Amino acid sequence: MFRQLCKLCQVAEVSGIHNLRKYSLSAIWRQNSILMYPELDDDDNDTQEVNKTDSVKPIIQCRKKIFNFYPGKVYKKFEDIPIASGSWHNIKSKGDYFTIFPVLEEDDEKCEHNSFSDLGIDKRLIENLKAVGIEDPTVIQKRGISEILDGQNIFITGETGCGKTLTFLLPIMTQILKWKKQIQDRPANSPLALILSPSKELAHQIGTEAKKLAMGLDISVKAISGGKTKRMMRNPSVKDVDILVGTVGVVSKLTTARLYKLDYVRHVVLDEAHALFDETFDDKLGYFLRRIKFGYEQINDNLPESSQLTLSSATFPTEMPEYLSKCINTDSIVQISTANTHKVLVPQKFMRLGSTQKPPMLLKLVKPRALRREPTLIFSNDSATCDWISIFLNQMNIKTFNLHGSIPALVRNGKYRAFKNGEVNILSATNAGARGLDTTMVDCIINFDFPLSTIEYIHRCGRTGRVGGKPNGRVINFISRPLEIEMTKKIERITRRMKPLPMFDLSEQREKHEMDSEVRDLINSHK
Repeated sequence: MFRQLCKLCQVAEVSGIHNLRKYSLSAIWRQNSILMYPELDDDDNDTQEVNKTDSVKPIIQCRKKIFNFYPGKVYKKFEDIPIASGSWHNIKSKGDYFTIFPVLEEDDEKCEHNSFSDLGIDKRLIENLKAVGIEDPTVIQKRGISEILDGQNIFITGETGCGKTLTFLLPIMTQILKWKKQIQDRPANSPLALILSPSKELAHQIGTEAKKLAMGLDISVKAISGGKTKRMMRNPSVKDVDILVGTVGVVSKLTTARLYKLDYVRHVVLDEAHALFDETFDDKLGYFLRRIKFGYEQINDNLPESSQLTLSSATFPTEMPEYLSKCINTDSIVQISTANTHKVLVPQKFMRLGSTQKPPMLLKLVKPRALRREPTLIFSNDSATCDWISIFLNQMNIKTFNLHGSIPALVRNGKYRAFKNGEVNILSATNAGARGLDTTMVDCIINFDFPLSTIEYIHRCGRTGRVGGKPNGRVINFISRPLEIEMTKKIERITRRMKPLPMFDLSEQREKHEMDSEVRDLINSHK
């Protein structure tokens, strides 16, 4: 049947699809899904359930209780760690599962400033914050805002949804309100602050947040994105712009054409810096940043002679890109982080499935959520699978939108807006499609394809359990391919060591290992 399901793009009606649509639960589904995963009959009310005889709740709860991991268990440095996923390469392991429950640390470090007023934020901005229901700063805001106002170049890292955007927007706006009093005759289209993002959706999202904060203030915010570059150059808008928000490509083009001038830029933000440090942005971003004069530290309240740099990301890279050291003294960049950086803040369920078991399991999980109109985000590793999931669920009468980088920006914006407004509750997306989006209404993430990078995994998980969002978020991972099993084993071992996830990409490690092997073979062949 599933060989037929894979042809959904070409075949509108086959017997297998007809049976699934007609009876909801086919005989094959009952055999492969319900019998193998009886606990999933109640999966939508998934809570941290344990055996009644257990007095302590486990950190890792497994199908085979012998692998349960409890607080207080410590492994020696070189001790062999028993893991539930250790035998998952065996075909007989299909149907196994385990759940990791988050163990979060409290930030014991006391902050001198406990309110936005103490941090030095302009009173008018504080009033605008209260208007949108924000009274007190988060931990990352307490630590980061004062550093930015002191003129320090910083790298903000913290769990997704902890308030990093406001951490740089509030001090930038406070700075601009001071600078504008000291500037005379600043030309039009000469921004004071520049915020770069890796995606158009994120750029517009930041622009929307900035406009809310600037309501009633003498601050002009402009968000730009690609797709209209030629039109903007033919009919340029000539206005006062204080904060310019956009993607690297469009900002680079428009500033090169002198539509927007960089002469007065005194603060640059790289949001989702881990994504901007990807090799796809290296040439454009490296060239663009060299056009701006960055300083080591700004030390006075007057308009600085050089620009300040702020980087923001949920993960801290293992190394900075080489071109960054040619633009700024990297020793001047101070890292500001929280205790739960590189940690997943919601329960994570890992399910060992065969490739043919994934579609019916996805349908079983999504169908009741769609009926209850509960927002659900489904991740896949490529646009083809993303499209297939959308087609498959729509064939099953579950309204689903797809979101990936190959879809035109205007269409993507419309789809995400419909998802955010509740017009559709199931969204199939890739990493590029949902990067940095504010999904506070989502309480369930399903990784139909498991990522092979811990950076991408953390960012996917961070689409739920966000500040101001639903409190009971969760992540469900489908594990089927050999490298996905390897990733699962690494994550489980790290969790049992009670350490945060390190930043690594398994596919890159494999490629490097294969390349090293080829080099060794080549050397040996010439001996």
